[in-house]
Amino acid sequence: MHAITLYNHKGGVSKTTTTFNLAYLLASRGNKVLVIDADPQCNLTELLISQVIQQADEAEAETGEPQPLPGSTILDALRPRIDGDVPEVDVDTVQLISVTDNILLLRGDVNLSDIEDSLAEAHTQRFSNKTHEKRTYVALGSFFERLAAKHEIDFVLIDVGPSSGALTRACFLVCDAFFVPSMPDRFNVQAIGTLSTLLNRWISEHQQIVPSFIEQGLPVRPGRPEFLGIISQNFKMMSGKPKKSYDLWISRMPGRFEEKLKPVLDNVIPGVSLSGGMTAANCIVAKIPDFVGLAPLMQETGKPVFGIEKADTKIINDGVPWQGNVWAQAQDRMEKYKTELGHLANKVEDLRL
Repeated sequence: MHAITLYNHKGGVSKTTTTFNLAYLLASRGNKVLVIDADPQCNLTELLISQVIQQADEAEAETGEPQPLPGSTILDALRPRIDGDVPEVDVDTVQLISVTDNILLLRGDVNLSDIEDSLAEAHTQRFSNKTHEKRTYVALGSFFERLAAKHEIDFVLIDVGPSSGALTRACFLVCDAFFVPSMPDRFNVQAIGTLSTLLNRWISEHQQIVPSFIEQGLPVRPGRPEFLGIISQNFKMMSGKPKKSYDLWISRMPGRFEEKLKPVLDNVIPGVSLSGGMTAANCIVAKIPDFVGLAPLMQETGKPVFGIEKADTKIINDGVPWQGNVWAQAQDRMEKYKTELGHLANKVEDLRL
């Protein structure tokens, strides 16, 4: 299993949208992808099964009765372990949703934040002799790993919320690698500093317990996620280039990485570098502009932005598909989006080397 997340504690950076499109692109290359929605907002679930949810909403409106959605939620799966009813999550009871032949979904749950306190307590008690808390501490990693093995998954994409809480920490430490999604503005450039402090603490605290957990036979994950790069996204274009106001902040991000994040990744674990060989010169691995009019189509159809078809455009054009230059320009943008997303997919696939 290769588990990856797009993480930034700064919200509004389009991490869920990019995770959605990356899942589809990896799947289109023949990879089997498991998408885990670990964000209580459940936006990734909404994107991946939008048509199913719409049908359930329509049925509820007609009958007045809530309609169940297919598959287990992540909270359904974790609850028995969190409550101490079982030593580990039983993956045989977990029902995934088949989105496509190569994409499986463990859907989100709006009540997932209910387990924050339990995960926080497990972290606090990780040095104690309390078996229940230690099993809870390793629960997510063990669960995701065994679930991926059962379904012969190539890559696991974990969507997390823009928080620094116990749930996000636990999911991040499960991962083998991570991207940092960002927007080109002052707040995102500054956020690299606080992100660096956060990751330094998470990784170093986890490393303190790995040897003892292994000795006790607990299925602890290494907690050494490798940095795959910064994704600069959701900016406006002019004449084929980012507008100058956005390019200003794009150009400042590498220096901030070199100053704040790279030293942490290179030194948080003695003798191990997690920076992936990245420098200021190559740390931005993709530049994904604003989707403009294609975003509503992606959300409505549940298709990746590069998979939208001409007939789909009538949804937002009074029943008439886009024609001529309008459609030609949209096709050009979709191809460019796919190229940028391809840089991310390449990074993910290289984890197998």
